[in-house]
Amino acid sequence: MMIPDHTLAEITDRLDMVDVVSGYVTLKRRGNRYWGLCPFHTEKTPSFSITPDKSVYYCFGCHQGGSLYTFIMETEKLDFVEAVRFLARLAGIELELEQRDSSRRDAYLELYRRVSGSLHFLLSSHARATAARNYLMSRGVSQDTLNCFQLGYAPSDGRWLFDFLIEKSYSREFLLDCGLFLQDRQGSPRPLFRDRVIFPIRNSRQEIIAFGGRNLSDYGPKYLNTPETSFFRKGENLFGPPGALKRIRETNSFILVEGYMDVLALYQGGIDSCVAPLGTAVSVGQFKLLKRYSRIGILLFDGDEAGIRATERAINLGEQQGMVIEVVSLPENVDPADIIEKEGAETLKKSLKYPINGFQFLLNSALSRYDYKTPDGKQGIFGFLNSYIATVESQVRRDGYLRVLAEKLQVDYESARSDFINRENRVYKTDVVESPWAETLGGLSTDLFLVFAVAANRDQFSRLRVQLSVEDFEDTRADS
Repeated sequence: MMIPDHTLAEITDRLDMVDVVSGYVTLKRRGNRYWGLCPFHTEKTPSFSITPDKSVYYCFGCHQGGSLYTFIMETEKLDFVEAVRFLARLAGIELELEQRDSSRRDAYLELYRRVSGSLHFLLSSHARATAARNYLMSRGVSQDTLNCFQLGYAPSDGRWLFDFLIEKSYSREFLLDCGLFLQDRQGSPRPLFRDRVIFPIRNSRQEIIAFGGRNLSDYGPKYLNTPETSFFRKGENLFGPPGALKRIRETNSFILVEGYMDVLALYQGGIDSCVAPLGTAVSVGQFKLLKRYSRIGILLFDGDEAGIRATERAINLGEQQGMVIEVVSLPENVDPADIIEKEGAETLKKSLKYPINGFQFLLNSALSRYDYKTPDGKQGIFGFLNSYIATVESQVRRDGYLRVLAEKLQVDYESARSDFINRENRVYKTDVVESPWAETLGGLSTDLFLVFAVAANRDQFSRLRVQLSVEDFEDTRADS
């Protein structure tokens, strides 16, 4: 059975080697590696190591080493194809479907490459894109940046792109299935993107796997992405300069911003280790992708209320992944592009040298929300920070944060620690079944069950609201 290289690469892109191997070996981080007792020979001192940024393991005792596929072959006693199937299931990839659709995938990617080139030519040279060029110029985007990212323009003309591709011998059926076109009530094709600046979205191998579009009119959502496919999942990919992930690995740090335009601004300011989620809140899958290249990152979100909430949520998600997340706070209603435009890139670079840690940001946020001098305010601050402290793996850090919190709130440390432990114990209680909805919970999706659980345990609301967004729910009923 032949397995395409892109399938093997996609599996390893979706899986964190440390997470997989942790199911077999207890690992502890030392420097840039993870160490544990070797599963292939008996030993008392850990000599088995994983280098996560290269996705390889090596034992300095028995000298066995290799890739994630090799590890599964050795531990599960499987041949290569069986190991690929095993890991594909973990990654949520339908391997047999991938095999059958390999040629179709290649055709899609070739189409996306051609479409990207055509839309880029339109933006760069055609009179129909004058308004789009003016918009980008008003945002300070240079021609060099436009070329580097291969930005494009999708005109408002409803038939232009479809007819152009038909002339290039693409079938109607294929085009209606590629994600770039919809059908109206009469069955006529219409483009997904109309009057939008187009941002090609690339995977780690620099293949264009999707597009994002920024609306230039008052009609429709501000940002829009092509639909998910077998090779594109919005919550598992990021937008950044070409080679951004490689640069993140080299510098061992990343800068996470809110959107496409922020990435362009930072790139023009000489900062190329920056990435952004694809028009939505950052997800667990995107943090998992980032930590394959670096576990150290800075959040640089807008200074408005939405940006603050997004920062709070991202800090919690990053900590859950065992990452070191710091924050550079921007003034209210200011984004990174504003700083670069008004004060220069060097001002922003200086700010990036002095971030605050995630805990301090959350503490500042809690203090702005609650009156720490009142008993209820102290309780609110504890509830707000409890979920973050609970996810911290290091006992030393947890105790340190609790001591800082106790000192700030002017309460006894032992009381703070006891309150923390009691709150954690309440999280695992099953009193949710005593709620008024208990008899109706059977058969509900996990998403709806969680919503009911939060409603029945209102004291947990403040800790969960910074961890969840509608992007986390697959059941649309849970969004409302």
